[in-house]
Amino acid sequence: MPSLKEIADLIGGELHGDGGLEIGAVQALHRAGPGDIAFLARGKEGADLSGVRAGALIAARGGDVAYANLVLVDAPRLAFAQLLEHFHPRVPFWIGVAANASIAATAELGAGVSVGPFASIGEGARIGAGSEIHAGVAVYRGVTIGRDCLIYANAVIRENVEIGDRVIIHPGAVIGADGFGFDRTAEGTAVKVPQVGRVIIGDGCEIGANTCIDRSTIEETVLEANVKLDNLVQVGHNVRIGRDTAISAQTGISGSTRIGAGVIMGGQVGVADHVEIADGVMVAAKTGITGSVREKMIVAGIPHQEIGEWRRSMVLARNLAAMREKLRLLERKIKEMEEK
Repeated sequence: MPSLKEIADLIGGELHGDGGLEIGAVQALHRAGPGDIAFLARGKEGADLSGVRAGALIAARGGDVAYANLVLVDAPRLAFAQLLEHFHPRVPFWIGVAANASIAATAELGAGVSVGPFASIGEGARIGAGSEIHAGVAVYRGVTIGRDCLIYANAVIRENVEIGDRVIIHPGAVIGADGFGFDRTAEGTAVKVPQVGRVIIGDGCEIGANTCIDRSTIEETVLEANVKLDNLVQVGHNVRIGRDTAISAQTGISGSTRIGAGVIMGGQVGVADHVEIADGVMVAAKTGITGSVREKMIVAGIPHQEIGEWRRSMVLARNLAAMREKLRLLERKIKEMEEK
């Protein structure tokens, strides 16, 4: 087991207390015991710690924390995540290529690639070194997957999709399904427009379970580096999402939308087609974005508003019934005055 000093060195922390204390696990604050280390979230430095039994705490530098054993860092949550990786290293799902996997003769597998049972790798597909393809994954023809990727069970990656390095795709995700493109005849019958564009996913992206990213008619749907998509997110055709953007569950993004870098979206957001969202915008849960957001701000509501305006609108909405009664009273008084 590592000592507290070794842990402090690992995460670049400042040690206060018993550096020889052995740490056996990383735990939540309320569950940690004498052999565990937990973290104190930034802003909680003044919390009552009398009931905490952890052997040591990770806390923010400069905070007023009184505890026997502390490791002080600039970003406690990030340090905690680093320790979780240290104590729980990833265990490969499968080593080598399963006998019942289907690998096309023209597919190329890099060194150390693992392919699980009943996975399918199509013609001309290329998979970079160290990547894991789990059970039941379907990789279609012409797909490129980078190094050290992790593709969980039953994900589907359609033809000519390009995936960068260190990408994680969770179970059931579908990358490169046809975009929702139809035209109509004079009689009103829907006619499918072929969707022959590509999907390009940058390095370090993570795609949640049952999330769908559609290919475009002829252009490209692009996720830039380090984009994080939660479960059940729908990304329409020809969308472009800037680097380091994070999008929460059940959000739907309509076609040809442009989302900037460092955007954060809450759950169940709906984004109309052909809009632009500036870098650094934050979108509250259940917001309906009906037009472009061209400046960095926080937006909320349906249709979207700057969050301060939205809050004022909500206050007015809550008072509408009382305002209506006051108007009715005024109307009656005016009517009485007119009748006199």
